[in-house]
Amino acid sequence: RPAAALARAEAQLRQAQASYTKLNDGPRPEDVAAAEAQIRQAQAQLREALGSVTPADLQAAQANLKAAQIALARLVSGEKNADVRAAQAQLQQAQASLDAQRGQLSAGKTNADLQLSQSAESLIQAQTAYSTAKWNWDHVQATGTDPINPTTPDPKNPSKTKANKLNETQKQQYHDTFTQAEAALHNAEMAVEQARVAAANAHQGEISGSQAAEQQLAAAQANLDRITSGIATDQLAAAKAQLASAQAALGKLRGPQRDDQIAVAQAGVDAAQANLVRLKAGPLESELLAAQAQVDSAQADVTTARIDLERAELKAPFAGVVAALDLKLNEYINPGAAIAQIADTSAWQIETTDLTELSAVRVRSGDTAKLTFDAIPGLSLTGKVLRVKGFGENRQGDIVYKVVVQPDSADAQLRWNMTSTVSITGR
Repeated sequence: RPAAALARAEAQLRQAQASYTKLNDGPRPEDVAAAEAQIRQAQAQLREALGSVTPADLQAAQANLKAAQIALARLVSGEKNADVRAAQAQLQQAQASLDAQRGQLSAGKTNADLQLSQSAESLIQAQTAYSTAKWNWDHVQATGTDPINPTTPDPKNPSKTKANKLNETQKQQYHDTFTQAEAALHNAEMAVEQARVAAANAHQGEISGSQAAEQQLAAAQANLDRITSGIATDQLAAAKAQLASAQAALGKLRGPQRDDQIAVAQAGVDAAQANLVRLKAGPLESELLAAQAQVDSAQADVTTARIDLERAELKAPFAGVVAALDLKLNEYINPGAAIAQIADTSAWQIETTDLTELSAVRVRSGDTAKLTFDAIPGLSLTGKVLRVKGFGENRQGDIVYKVVVQPDSADAQLRWNMTSTVSITGR
């Protein structure tokens, strides 16, 4: 239905206009406030992760480990000989090596993750630059006009504009920009892939390196256990359990789990900050042009729908009332067929063809006439002759002329095609 099609087209136009307005207006203050709140929340989580282990916590764990080592050393002092001292030194060296290895591998993993995050951000920027450069170059190839300033004032007609056509040098500049952006995009993609491989290797290296150092520590501990096997089993087991507990507590404070928590919190801060930067940067020119194109397309649809609706309407050439309607619902009508009769009841005319050629010569426009009606007894109206047709018609051998009489007044009882008697006062 034309009316429904117009309503849909207008709704789509309003939606396209709203989308363009929202895009062109930029971020709302509440959106910026929400993004800033996300940054503060992410920063708070990072501070919490960093503050979850204080220097005092590390000192306490190190003190517990040292105390456990001293207790175990005292326990075996009764059989302390050169082999025991050597085994203890080997154990301490293995523990120090494990701590150092964990620290180095964790730092390497953190650096690799940071490099991956930076490469990903650079890729996003390269993708944005490539998208803009490609859209501009496609526009130049398709239209030959400047995509940033597609029109320019017409010097021959100051009130109008004309297409801002580019010369070959200007076109080459857009092509060079597109080529450079494409190369930068490929380089950024390769950098991300390399950073991803490096991060995976760093994570795997941390696991394998820690496992190797832990195996060395376990071997040193087993060697010490073998040498001190003569010590009381219960006391030795308790001292070893205390030492293992202290080592585990210190490892938890320094281990990769805490590094992962810090890395996740830092990534949350970086993501929130990047979101705020993108939000404040506003829309790209290509996005605005695309939104404007949607508005123009929707406007064209509305115009088409209005034309279709106007074509579907039937309009009378003058004001009046419908006297007859020769149309049924869902009926097919041939083009050009009459479907309604419109009556203008503000003025009536009476037509008669009974005036013969002998009488026609005595009748002039403006002559007085008297009108009576068969269907309305007692109604008598006066009128005047408007015109007498100049061409006579043959009716059964008589030449007759049509005379049009206009009543001086109207009556509400009058209807079309009523029979009237006309008496004309001729000259």
